Amino acid sequence: MIQLLERTTGRSGPGRAGDTRTTRFVDGAVDAAVLLFAAWTVVYHLGLVFKPSTSVLLLIWAVGAAAVAAVYGTRRGWWAAVLWPDRPDRPRAWRSRLVPPPRVLAAVAVAAGIAAGTCAGLHPSGVPWWCAWTTGLVSAAASAAYLLLRRPGVPDPGDADGPDEPESDEPESAGPEADETRWGTPLALLTGAGFAIASLFIVNTDGDDAYFVSRSVAAAATGEIPLRDVIFTPGTADEIAGEPPVASIEVLAGALARLLGVPASSFVWYVLLPAVTFGAVWALWRLVRTWAPRRATLCFAIGAVYLLWSGTSAASLGSFHLLRMWQGKGVLVSALIPLTFCYLTRWAERRSRGDLALLAAAGIAAVGLTSSAAFITPLVVLAAAVPLVASGRVRTGLAACVALAYPVGSGLAVKFLHGETTVVGAVHDAPDSYRWVLLEATLGVLGGCALWLSPWTARRGVPALVCAGTAAGLSVLIVPGLLEAAADASGAGQVLWRTMWLVPAPALVGLLASVRLPGAAVPAGVPGSARVLAAGVPAAALATALIVGGTPLWSEESRSVVESRPSWKVPEGTVGPARRAIALAGDGGLVLMPSTYMRVVPLLTTRTHAVDPNDHYLGMLPVPPRFIEDRRLLTEAVRRRWGPKPDAAEVRAALDRTGVDVACAYRRDHRGRALLREAGFRDEHRVDKLVCLVKPKS
Repeated sequence: MIQLLERTTGRSGPGRAGDTRTTRFVDGAVDAAVLLFAAWTVVYHLGLVFKPSTSVLLLIWAVGAAAVAAVYGTRRGWWAAVLWPDRPDRPRAWRSRLVPPPRVLAAVAVAAGIAAGTCAGLHPSGVPWWCAWTTGLVSAAASAAYLLLRRPGVPDPGDADGPDEPESDEPESAGPEADETRWGTPLALLTGAGFAIASLFIVNTDGDDAYFVSRSVAAAATGEIPLRDVIFTPGTADEIAGEPPVASIEVLAGALARLLGVPASSFVWYVLLPAVTFGAVWALWRLVRTWAPRRATLCFAIGAVYLLWSGTSAASLGSFHLLRMWQGKGVLVSALIPLTFCYLTRWAERRSRGDLALLAAAGIAAVGLTSSAAFITPLVVLAAAVPLVASGRVRTGLAACVALAYPVGSGLAVKFLHGETTVVGAVHDAPDSYRWVLLEATLGVLGGCALWLSPWTARRGVPALVCAGTAAGLSVLIVPGLLEAAADASGAGQVLWRTMWLVPAPALVGLLASVRLPGAAVPAGVPGSARVLAAGVPAAALATALIVGGTPLWSEESRSVVESRPSWKVPEGTVGPARRAIALAGDGGLVLMPSTYMRVVPLLTTRTHAVDPNDHYLGMLPVPPRFIEDRRLLTEAVRRRWGPKPDAAEVRAALDRTGVDVACAYRRDHRGRALLREAGFRDEHRVDKLVCLVKPKS
């Protein structure tokens, strides 16, 4: 049997053996970014009440950040001081001969975990879903029992039983971990830089940008927080239902773009995107360093391969990493969730004020990234807090819930103050959510096995406990009917598939590379070089399986295009025609174009609007039904040159009611152009593949 139970010791965070100055510096920079963004989020939420300009918000933020930096710099000992020596209780004795011995529990947990991952990944091929969730619950329960009910006299090599002293900024004695970090940190830096550069060239368009990027564009143009709709109207309609303005990242991008005097879309895609992409790669390396029992460099490399070849779904973790990191939800799942797991582990192992402060900041920052943090962050925190409490670390587990305060508070505030919070759209059940996020076939099987085996592949002690909590949480979430019940209770059914983000799959898949081969596979007399090669066999097998069974994020199968230069994340050839139509309409104008072009208009300006940049958001706009029906009818009139067209009289009436100034159709869409001419539009302008007609001035 693969020796899943062997572990090496180590502790997380600065001061772990082998951490180089570069490693500690980048760790500190990432922590500072979390603290700064948390501070901005608090300032932004105050701005929702008092409504100052974005320049004032930036000034207050800068002053607050300077104050926090001064406290940190002058009182370093206070920041790192241990709060209490909260050690776990002694392991409970086995009180009955009927209780299976630990090795039986281990065998049950591993076997059931492999079965659960296999069944979950192969469910789209016809394997019943009950096989996945039942074996998943068995595996999670057996893992928890093993970790919580160990035999007395069998110490856990990951438990911190020594004195609880604050860790210094200097590394501990070097050993095998020193070599891991010396090799892994340069690899992580190069990988992060490669991902960041690639993010500039890979174009994978997303219709949600009509909302997210338009908020940055509006903030940059007006210098104010966009509290009302800016996609379809010049602020004459209330904010879109189900999209409360709690996320602060879009306004921060717009405010900084205004300060620097650059277009907001360019700032988002040329500055923010590569920066957060690099940060997300480093977050993966940091979590792997924290959890891996050995071979952290190989584990990180496998995690990166998993991300790159997870393009089989538009909602995969890789798709939200490299392809959509400018959106706050992408930053949450790719960077902040791994960092939160890292902070939770550090807090449980070190219990310093700094770690607790970072946990609280992570909770605040999560809300600043997306309103979905109200239910995602609690899942992540409880995955660690519950096992900690169950293992006897009661105060440590309860204190970790400080990360819940801001997300839960903001969620309740939105529920009671925002009005309509229902997110319109299809509700995905557990099998669809798993397939969409954690994938299917080879990658789905590997992701599932990595999850349910993570209590055995992670380092003993806190990492194993947190992984056990994560496996248990996901096992409960995929029980049939639970997500549907949560959808009925919360009104957030359309986005509850994001509960799968509880699983840091890239790191967990990477941990499989730390599995040791059976001792018989490498005889004692084999030279050291051969042993090193044998240690890399699991990583090589994993990499091969991921590459053969996955889909590259940059491929056409992933709907991606690799441009020859850094590019906006819009279809090629759409920006120029959209700019031309905006110029023809002028400030305050309304343009009608095929959908591909209308999606670009909110990314360019909020002074001129498009009829329907995104039909999903149009359906959630709090306006009379006629407003929505007219815009959908007009969109259908110019959408394509083939297929049915609306009645000419209906088109004319809708154009009059909406007040369209410029209407464009494809050059070969003769029927669409005829409908526009019959409605009184004249003065044709050839714009690339389109012909734009202008409404005569009355």
